[in-house]
Amino acid sequence: MKMRRHRVFLLCTVGLCVISFLHYYKALHYVSLLRELSAPYPNIKSFIMVTGFFWRERATPLASAVPEEGPPLDLRPSDTKPRAGEHMEGERMMGGLDDPGGLVMEVGEDPGVPRPWGRPEEPPHRDPVGIEEKNERQKVTPWHPNPPVVRLRPEAPHVVVEVEELDPTTAPTPDPIESMDDLHSRIHHLQNDRTPYFVRTKAGALCFRQGTEVAPPGGQAKVAGPTAAAAAAATKHGQRQLLQQPMHPQLQQQQQQQQQPQLQYPPEEQAGTLRAKPRRGKRLVKCVCRPGWHGPYCGVPTMVYHSNLPTKERLTPRETPRRVINAINVNHEFDLLHVRFHELASAVDLFLVCESNFTAYGDRRPLRFLRLLLNGTYDYIRHKILYVFLDHFPDGGRQDGWIADDYLRTFLTRNGVSRVAGLRPDDVFLINDADEIPAREGILFLKLFDGWTEPFAIHMRKSLYGFFWKQLGSLEVVSGCTVGMLRDVYDNDGIRLRRREYYTMPGFRKYENDTGHILVQWSLGSPFHFAGWHCSWCFTPEGIHFKLISAQNGDFPRWGDYEDKRDLKYIRELIRTGGWFDGSVQEYPPSDPKEHMYAPKYMLDHYEQYRYLLENPYETKINGG
Repeated sequence: MKMRRHRVFLLCTVGLCVISFLHYYKALHYVSLLRELSAPYPNIKSFIMVTGFFWRERATPLASAVPEEGPPLDLRPSDTKPRAGEHMEGERMMGGLDDPGGLVMEVGEDPGVPRPWGRPEEPPHRDPVGIEEKNERQKVTPWHPNPPVVRLRPEAPHVVVEVEELDPTTAPTPDPIESMDDLHSRIHHLQNDRTPYFVRTKAGALCFRQGTEVAPPGGQAKVAGPTAAAAAAATKHGQRQLLQQPMHPQLQQQQQQQQQPQLQYPPEEQAGTLRAKPRRGKRLVKCVCRPGWHGPYCGVPTMVYHSNLPTKERLTPRETPRRVINAINVNHEFDLLHVRFHELASAVDLFLVCESNFTAYGDRRPLRFLRLLLNGTYDYIRHKILYVFLDHFPDGGRQDGWIADDYLRTFLTRNGVSRVAGLRPDDVFLINDADEIPAREGILFLKLFDGWTEPFAIHMRKSLYGFFWKQLGSLEVVSGCTVGMLRDVYDNDGIRLRRREYYTMPGFRKYENDTGHILVQWSLGSPFHFAGWHCSWCFTPEGIHFKLISAQNGDFPRWGDYEDKRDLKYIRELIRTGGWFDGSVQEYPPSDPKEHMYAPKYMLDHYEQYRYLLENPYETKINGG
């Protein structure tokens, strides 16, 4: 009997332990204990706060979490020292406005798409914020998913207050979330691109306008744009070399003996005339290609001509251009964002731009892109921007940074594509990081030609800290496919497109059978013929500091955890030498701003504005000192 009592007591004790463990498990799950203990200088205060869960006598009971619902964010003050970049001032960003004194991150209406992680219930009341409370909010920002609308009482009298005139650059601006309205849930109706990319000559040749040699009505052959100097040099030597697909040597000799009489555009084409090669009185249905363009239609850029595309001989122009959707996540890459918009404005039909009020690390951040979008900075391209607002942080993203990194692209793709009306299965979907800028010519090719396979990658020129530190080789990233393949093979998940082999996806064989297309991955460009630019860590020292502290908790070592790595003087020295945070300095091939594909054209055309990315800003200054 006594033994049985001991057993019952032991079982009860074990049961209580299990219940206590389950009760506190969810709270412990969200405290990054392992990260704090693995840091080089563990924060003792943080460890005490973690252990405080067990010793708190009157803890607020935690609600049981179901798979569709996650607990609210921990609103305790930060354990670590405040990071100097969270409310940075003076950061170089084109048209950017710094966050004035802490921004309350509030989430507007639900976009209406299913979310695997829920949000906590809204608080019943929010008091007006005074100066002291505003300072406190900079330390701890409460989560108000659906803030109650605060209205003035109708009987409240008007009060006239004289206010000093403020500098527009420093004047407080309205909360962008309050001004967002339904911007994050609007539907975009995709329209057909009616731009006349091709023109037919009187000889019957169908030629890509940008890639075809043009002669003005005066009769003397000239080349507009950046090829004018090359054309003049070729004319001086008496012969222009045709850039098109390889031909039989005998046919090349015949073409070299032919003259180049002038053909005229159709009546609607008044800008100039196309030139074609006649053959002893008979006109060949051929286009004369400008340097950098190839093929019978002069529509294949060099980056495709030298790619591993297996179907180059089956390329044909489309009667109706595809629409191109470019999806990107943005943090604070605003200078590169302007460059992207100007580089791709004529090739991309819609930019899906996703912004979150959380960093990849899980900390709160102001919605700077939304502020710029609302204040008119991007009015020149706003008709092509669909804003995607990610208002929550994924479960487990704090412990495993790759969860947060993947979820950003998953949410961007599924939320963005679901809000685009009029998509066709053969439209092109392209997903990039903010520091990856594809070249316009390659995207135009995808838009205008049939016959290429999917999915496709892009070979990009690699740079570090600026385009002046060119790295060896190229960065090859799987970046796009048709909308039909995105939907049927990748389940509208952009991260699967970037990181999963298509033949590992369960729907790829059915997609091949339904479309009659054999899936073969290929790459725009090559290691020697770039099809875009990847500029890693290309910011001012202040921008690099912000990137360090907001980086995800998964790409180890996380250099933002080391105080000496966040020092601006140390960061300037890295930019000067091209070194890395681990102390290594790699070998860089020589580079010159005059070389081909050094940087996007818009940056070179606005050299002074982007000088800090085109030339090493510290090399002469520090060496001279």
